[in-house]
Amino acid sequence: MDWQIVKVDKRMQSMFSQELNISSLLSRVIINRGIEEISVAKKFLWPDLKDLRDPYTFKNMERVIDRILQAKEKRERVLIFGDYDVDGITSTALLFSALKEFIPDLFFYIPNRFSEGYGLNRGIIELANKNQFNLIITVDCGVNSITEIEEANKLGIEVIIIDHHKTSQELPPTINIINPEYRKSYPFKDLSGVGVCFKVIQALYQKLHKSQEELFNYLDYVALGTIADSVPLIDENRIFVKNGLENLNKSSRVGLKSLMLESGLAGKNLTLKEVIFTLIPRLNAAGRIDDPKIALELLLTDSPAKATYLARKLEEINKFRRDMSDSVLKEAKQIICEQIEEEDNKILVVSSEEWNQGIIGIIASRLVEEFNRPVIVIAKKDGVGKGSGRSIKDFNLFKALERCQDLLINYGGHKYAVGMTIEVEKIEEFIIRINRCALEEFPDEQVLPSLEIDAPLSLDEINVNLIKEINLLEPFGLGNPSPIFCSYNNHIIDWKMVGGNKEHLKLKIFHENRIIEGIGFGLSKKMSNLFLEHKVVDLAFNVELNHWNGNKNIQLNIKDIKNDKEENKRYGFEG
Repeated sequence: MDWQIVKVDKRMQSMFSQELNISSLLSRVIINRGIEEISVAKKFLWPDLKDLRDPYTFKNMERVIDRILQAKEKRERVLIFGDYDVDGITSTALLFSALKEFIPDLFFYIPNRFSEGYGLNRGIIELANKNQFNLIITVDCGVNSITEIEEANKLGIEVIIIDHHKTSQELPPTINIINPEYRKSYPFKDLSGVGVCFKVIQALYQKLHKSQEELFNYLDYVALGTIADSVPLIDENRIFVKNGLENLNKSSRVGLKSLMLESGLAGKNLTLKEVIFTLIPRLNAAGRIDDPKIALELLLTDSPAKATYLARKLEEINKFRRDMSDSVLKEAKQIICEQIEEEDNKILVVSSEEWNQGIIGIIASRLVEEFNRPVIVIAKKDGVGKGSGRSIKDFNLFKALERCQDLLINYGGHKYAVGMTIEVEKIEEFIIRINRCALEEFPDEQVLPSLEIDAPLSLDEINVNLIKEINLLEPFGLGNPSPIFCSYNNHIIDWKMVGGNKEHLKLKIFHENRIIEGIGFGLSKKMSNLFLEHKVVDLAFNVELNHWNGNKNIQLNIKDIKNDKEENKRYGFEG
């Protein structure tokens, strides 16, 4: 793997260090994140709710808030229509919770992924008409449902769209749309669906002169949906997640407390890692292979007994989903290895009739991590393929789909994550076309595995205070990755393979009269054959405090290992 150490402006680094009273190393990492102004750096290091933007910057916000208040005054029937993923479920939970005190005749609906698919459909419009709904509010969907919205309007049902997805067509100005992408009205384009919902409630509270403290109680929902949707954790998303994690840790919602208890998180300090690997998979599992309303009802319930039942149900569904995912991932990896060997495509597209469409998004994400290329996974059924894609840094997968739209039945998403529907007979042509786009948009070297290093760091410089300072950058994620450092000429004095399948590598590293432990997740097969005991290696790693049995110790999270042959010869370790 190629290591690329990010170059830094030394003058700016010194200025940041002095003005912000932080170390030179932290200054360098912040600058590596594209921050070049002291004021921006302050907001990044210390994200504050007072820095949230004015929600009325959104085009149509005044009109939408007036329409919601009209529904309140006229006591209209209102339906919130959401999506079946965590972003959609938390969007629905947030809007329903915030509006129910204003609109007594308020209902929600989450479609079934398999029988109804994504977005508004004619069946929902007919159901709304039959039950005399005056207003439908879509959340985390709707921006590409123009035909369905026109049908609703003909029946006298107004529609408000609260969405963040890119549109594949020109939208009529008469439609009530709140979307950061709509006519480029909002300066921050990377809000999740639940983030956009929050901005609507923020605007409503301002209009009604309601306490902002009540508004901030919903940040646990916002954090869950924002983290789940893999949007960049910068700007307002950073504010949402940083403060939302605090809300999650003191949450009084019985559903979330039951979910934490059932998943082994009760009493623990929740970090981004626990949310990503424990809470979100369980909430997502319902919509992927069962009924998404299970997860929504868990978030909304006030009944401890119901919360316990639903949390246990989600635990069962997630275990089944996990077993299914492991099987599909193994099969997809085998197909991809053959595909790379034969064709070396820049965008990897795999498909099968045996795969459940509810888990293909997870599979695509895991394949991107392993192969460092954009991946689209397609589940085929009855001549139609449902695809889910995930991308790498600097490649806009949504734009690539746009250039292939004549081959697709429909598509949507954003630059990092997309969904699509295609006739099975057109998949081969689609693979050729989208890879032609990839060849035009980025050169070969961009898909070669590479590791961006923030700075060289000698192991003797690592201490608890340094780690605490680096943790000011949390939460880490897309747009703000955990900083990676490198250290040279480190002696491995002990190593072993650990984990249920011996897939991880545990190390003891000796450097300048000091021993530090390291863990390389998933590195045992790749790395254990690189060195015997007492080899000299170069390491790329994150630094962290490992919490185990009530103790804390410094640990390196190893990302890559290089065997320095010249150094090994010098030290006599040529094995």
